Amino acid sequence: MPTKKKMATTDTLSAALLDAHVEFVIEQLTGEGLGEALAQVLDTLLADAAKLKLKDVVTPKMIKDTARTYAVELQFGGGLPELVGDIARALHGHKIHESTTFGDIVSDRYVGEITDKLLEFKSLRQKIVVELFSGPLYAQFASDLLYYGIQGYLSNNALTRNIPGAGSMMKFGKAVMNKASPGLDGALEEGLKKYIGKSVEATSRRSVDFLLHNISDSAIREMVLDIWERVRELPVASLREDIGSLDQEELFVIGYEFFQELRRTPFFGTMLDAGIDSFFDKYGSSTLINLIDDIGVTRPMMLAEAMRYAPPILKTLKKKKLLEPNVRALLAPFYASGIVERVVASQ
Repeated sequence: MPTKKKMATTDTLSAALLDAHVEFVIEQLTGEGLGEALAQVLDTLLADAAKLKLKDVVTPKMIKDTARTYAVELQFGGGLPELVGDIARALHGHKIHESTTFGDIVSDRYVGEITDKLLEFKSLRQKIVVELFSGPLYAQFASDLLYYGIQGYLSNNALTRNIPGAGSMMKFGKAVMNKASPGLDGALEEGLKKYIGKSVEATSRRSVDFLLHNISDSAIREMVLDIWERVRELPVASLREDIGSLDQEELFVIGYEFFQELRRTPFFGTMLDAGIDSFFDKYGSSTLINLIDDIGVTRPMMLAEAMRYAPPILKTLKKKKLLEPNVRALLAPFYASGIVERVVASQ
């Protein structure tokens, strides 16, 4: 059984070892050797990553549970919508919009490639054309266009322009008819509108067939590229003429609220799970190092990011006297566990 003197000695030894260990770790974290230490740790981790498969360290269920926690179940704080609005205002008012054109953001090549890809969706295009020209909006637009065109022609045609008094005679005849049969003019107008409406309804079906069979991909492509040619040199700031700061802020908020609703639907959760399953089907049996390589993350990139953040953060913690207490709290349980005493006693 150890004597009190020996126990006191080991207690003092434990305290001294703890102080030395804390000092050593702090020097490693804040001294000139930090870069080398981080590189050693990173190389060890990468070496281990070459030996471990993804399915050895995590399961699809683990990833799904984490994804659902943050993408579905997480309750966003009340300050997030306000932050979204602040960001929207900052983006809208940024001066870079003045010196950036749409062509600086999207190249001609990508516009052409996107157009060509969209033109491949022939069945979708057919459905859009059918819905557009069969809908009530197009029928109303075409009816009004024809009606006012006919009305304008009757009021200003070759007969009324070239024959003196013809226009006056037409107005006189219209007035006499109204007196003889009040409301006849309105009835004729209503009848004309109904006739035009029926005519447009029948014609729109033929228009759909005409468009689908006579407007070629090349014609649509030419139209799209012509529009792009007119807007590519415009500055992005030109959008401010039509979209104000408040409009953009409200769009951001609407998008945020839409995501809030979407992420709680069964559809979103199912798609999330399906994406994770697909990821594991591809990489579950791959080593972690192969996964990292496929993503495109390299050792120099990881080390550079570690050195970008670690030194200033550790320096700030040390300056504010927060580093030493945290290191000590991490190491102290070992030296208070009695392990040091048992090791010393066994020697």
